[in-house]
Amino acid sequence: MGSNDPEDSFLDIEKASPAHPLTLPTYYIARYPVTVAQFRAFVEARGHRPANERCLHGLANHPAVYVSWQDARAYCKWLTEQMQQQPEKTPASLAEFLRQPEACVTLPSEAEWEKAARGPEGFVYPWGNEPDPNCANYADTGIDATSTVGCFPGGASVAYRVEELSGNVWEWTRSVLGDYPYPEGAQERAERELLQSDGTEPRVLRGGCFADVARNCRCALRNRVIARYIDFVVGFRVVLAALPSSNL
Repeated sequence: MGSNDPEDSFLDIEKASPAHPLTLPTYYIARYPVTVAQFRAFVEARGHRPANERCLHGLANHPAVYVSWQDARAYCKWLTEQMQQQPEKTPASLAEFLRQPEACVTLPSEAEWEKAARGPEGFVYPWGNEPDPNCANYADTGIDATSTVGCFPGGASVAYRVEELSGNVWEWTRSVLGDYPYPEGAQERAERELLQSDGTEPRVLRGGCFADVARNCRCALRNRVIARYIDFVVGFRVVLAALPSSNL
């Protein structure tokens, strides 16, 4: 996790992000970002009032954007309830995982996100070490807008076949911005991944977006904004993880 390349800097964050090994507990990560259709289903079912209603107006199979960190967390809580209440509609391995008292659907930590993107080989991009506009939707691709999730299968991460990790939209993580090494102990991780929010703390974004140059779509790159931030290039994906009990 992290990078020692002096060229790998973005808003000076990565200068405090040296490469280091990290062992993570088992988790599952969504293959794609949450789409407009999926987020709309949550809003309609729960009667949730999003911070910006433009999150509901995009194309149904594109990533949901204009979603705040709090909106994304509310979606995760709802999806946890749906999977727990309807185990017959949940894949057996996921239903079994959810039986753990600490298990829930949540946002990925930046460590979980980076693991899914880089794999054990530590690639620069999910598909390898060189940028490729045929593998992701970033500035050189020329779309200049969000794209349908799943239309860049060649950009799936080599180790885990997770897609859309580079480009398309920036993705929220549950991590508060902090220096590396990333904490490995349960209590320390709970503090870094604090799920309570007043909307003003800096949360880490990952992945770059359709408007970014290639170097801003690297797996190790970290960006950050406050949790109540809303933008047309910011979306999210989910993980199924067992969190430290102090963070539930």
